[in-house]
Amino acid sequence: MIKRRELMMSLVLAGALAGLGSAQSGDSRLAAKFKEATDAQRAGNLEQAAAAYTEVLKLQPNIAEVHVNLGLVRYQQKRFEAAAEVLEKGLKLKPSLGGAHLFLGISYYSLNRHDEALKALQQAARLAPSDPHTLMWLGVTLLAESRPADAAKHLDAAALLAPEDTDILYHRGRAHLKLSQASYQQMFKADPKSARVHQVLAQSYDEAGRNAEAIAEYELTARLAPNMPGIYEALGSLYWKTADMDKAEVAFQRELEIDPHSILALYKLGSIRVERGNPEQGLPLLEAAIQQNPTELDAYYYLGKAQGLLGQHEAGIANLRKLIEGDPENPLVESAYYQLSRIYRKVGRLGEAQAAIELFKKFKDERARQATESLDRMKRPVLSTEPPP
Repeated sequence: MIKRRELMMSLVLAGALAGLGSAQSGDSRLAAKFKEATDAQRAGNLEQAAAAYTEVLKLQPNIAEVHVNLGLVRYQQKRFEAAAEVLEKGLKLKPSLGGAHLFLGISYYSLNRHDEALKALQQAARLAPSDPHTLMWLGVTLLAESRPADAAKHLDAAALLAPEDTDILYHRGRAHLKLSQASYQQMFKADPKSARVHQVLAQSYDEAGRNAEAIAEYELTARLAPNMPGIYEALGSLYWKTADMDKAEVAFQRELEIDPHSILALYKLGSIRVERGNPEQGLPLLEAAIQQNPTELDAYYYLGKAQGLLGQHEAGIANLRKLIEGDPENPLVESAYYQLSRIYRKVGRLGEAQAAIELFKKFKDERARQATESLDRMKRPVLSTEPPP
C-alpha cells in the first residue's frame, strides 16, 4: 500500500519539477541530473537516484520538492534517520507538502520517536483530512502510545474512507481489541464477582468451543443476574448445540419472559416445539420471529413444517419454497423438499410430490457421497517424509 503510494508521489513531484530546475538555473546540468534521479527512482535504482538528487541539491539547494524526493528514496531504502533529516529540510522550505509530513511521520514512527511522529502525522491530516492512509498511521502511532480509544477514532474514519483496505481493517481490529481488553480488565478489577465477569468468561469459553465450561459460567451468570437479557438465550443456544433440548426449551422460554421480542429465542423455541410434535405452540413463535426479522430464512422451514402439520397446506408450501429459493445452499433445503413432498401428497398434487421427493433423495445422496469422501480422506495413509532408519 505505502510502497505504491510513495512511488506515485515521487513521480508526481518529478513531473511538477521537470521544468522547474532549468527555469531556476542556466546550468543544463541541473535538468540532466534531475532526470537521471527520477529515472533511477522509477527503475528502483535507489542509490543512483539518491546520488543524483544530492547533485541537484548542490546546484540548487532550495527546491523543497527535491529534498522530499530524496527523503522518499531514503525511506524506500529503510534509512529512516536519513529520510527524516531530508524531509525536515524540504518541509522547512515548503510546509504545505502534506505527503511529506506523512512520510516524515512514518519515518519517525519507524525510529520509535512517537511524539514527533504524532506531530508530523497530525499536520499531514490537517492538510489532507480525507486521506485514509494518514488516518491509519495516526491510529497506528496512537496504538503504540497505548491510546487505543484515540486510535480507534482515526482508524474507524480511515475504514469508512477505504472499506476494503486490509491494512486499515487489521489495525482497526487491533485498536478495538485493545479497547475491549482494557474494558474487561477494568471490569474484573472493579468487581471480580460481578455477573458480567462470568458472562465474559462464558463468551470466551463458547468462542473456544469449550461448551461445558461455557454452560457452567452462563448458569452462574443467570443465578447472579436472573433478569439480565440475553443470558438465557445464550444458555439455550448452548443447550441446543449439545442436544439437551429439555433444558434449551426451558431457557428460551425464560428468555422470552425477560425479553418477549428476542428473535433468536422466538425462532429456536418455536423450532424445538415443532420438532417435538407441538406445531400449534411453535407456529405463533415462528410467525413472531419472522415478523421481526423476515431475513431469518431457517425459520421459514420450521414455520412451513408446522403449517403442513396443522393443515395450512398452501401457506406451508409457500414458506418452504421461501427457504429453498432464498438460500439454496442451506442444509435445511434437503428436509424442506421432504416436507414439500408430504404436503403435496396430502393435497393430491402427486406429480409435484414425486418431483420433491426425488430432489430430497438427490440432496441426501450428495450428502452421503461427501461424507464418504471425507471419511476416505481421513483413512488415507500419511506418507512419511522421514528417511528410513
